[in-house]
Amino acid sequence: MNINDPLTKILVDVACEASEKPATTERPHHPYSPSKLQCIEGCPKFDQREGEVHEAAVIGTKQHDSVDTQLDDPTLPDYRAMAVAECIRLSEERVKLYPGGTVLREQYLPIDDEEIVIRHADGGGEVFKGTTAGYLDFGVVSADGLTAEILDWKFGQNAVEEAKNNLQGMAYGLGILKRFPKLQTIKVGFIMPHADYVSEHTFTRSEFDGMFLRVITVVRRAEEAHKVEDDYSMARPNLSSCRFCARIGRCPKVAEVVIAVGRKYAPLKIPADITPSLLLDPAQVKIGLGLSDIVKGWAEAYKRQSNAKAIQDPNFIPDGYTLVQQTKRSVVNAKKLGELAKEYLPEEVRPQVEDCYDIAIGSLEKLISTAAQRGEKEKTVEDFSLAALAVGALKEGEPFAYLRQSKKQDTGKTATS
Repeated sequence: MNINDPLTKILVDVACEASEKPATTERPHHPYSPSKLQCIEGCPKFDQREGEVHEAAVIGTKQHDSVDTQLDDPTLPDYRAMAVAECIRLSEERVKLYPGGTVLREQYLPIDDEEIVIRHADGGGEVFKGTTAGYLDFGVVSADGLTAEILDWKFGQNAVEEAKNNLQGMAYGLGILKRFPKLQTIKVGFIMPHADYVSEHTFTRSEFDGMFLRVITVVRRAEEAHKVEDDYSMARPNLSSCRFCARIGRCPKVAEVVIAVGRKYAPLKIPADITPSLLLDPAQVKIGLGLSDIVKGWAEAYKRQSNAKAIQDPNFIPDGYTLVQQTKRSVVNAKKLGELAKEYLPEEVRPQVEDCYDIAIGSLEKLISTAAQRGEKEKTVEDFSLAALAVGALKEGEPFAYLRQSKKQDTGKTATS
């Protein structure tokens, strides 16, 4: 990183404030938070998938925290740190445009005084202020309270909905409007430094009522759709919502689409009388699993054919996609690679290299089994595994289970070799 670069200097200049600024802490999110509204509008039955932590999301969170605290995170690559510096620079430029204005960072902004109550299965519950509410990345309101500007950082590569139609931006705007009711204009900007993309729109006073009605309607429809857990009558399958939804595996409306695909590409395997409701019956799980294999096979084949076509004809690449070429690398000699890595590290960090060695347990156990005496192979591998756990070289993960096709024929007879 070039220390003389003006963007880099922003991070360096504020590093001395590290002891004065707390790190972002985990906080509860509104069940109908602004970031979910676009998906909820597409399908009122939408539920955000939880528990999956993707590397890109972790890195994006680090970048958000770095912008908020204005502290450099040494774990971020240079180009991601430069994106952070760019966002810091943009926010500082906006502040200068509004002398005497009010700056808002990571503020929780409900759009009204309503309360959303979420009941849990154990009898408990949570109460959230506002029909919707979220934490604003950055906002500034003019000294006279008539003009506001909002910036939201997006560190991914996927383009977001245009600002003029983006419900997240509208919700943040309505949240600021509640706090500053004299506002006449609210400018919303989505900044995507890694995609070199900015989407901005200025909402005027005449649009505020329509924004509020649209946001309220989206939430009220979602509340109605969730009154009965197994009622999917309001579900509306669509690409934007379904790919992030926790209900996709049990939604009958999605099952209708899957059945249609299955009948088209493997008609002999799908009974004529199969319906989405039957797939929820344990007795019909076999058909459902078969359908998933058909759709998965179709999807993989479609991607292969699309990639091949794009490689052959660059003009065939669909709008919104790019042709990416990658070469996978594999480690041939981990110890040799580790020794080389030490040459690029300061002395005090070099011992950490050994902790980065990634040894395939299966390959190691196969090597031990092959070298063990006949009759002692399984026991030797078992002893090795127990010893590895005892010395802390291995740790056991969380137990899991899955369905696998048995070795029996449909007739119930055991398959013979």
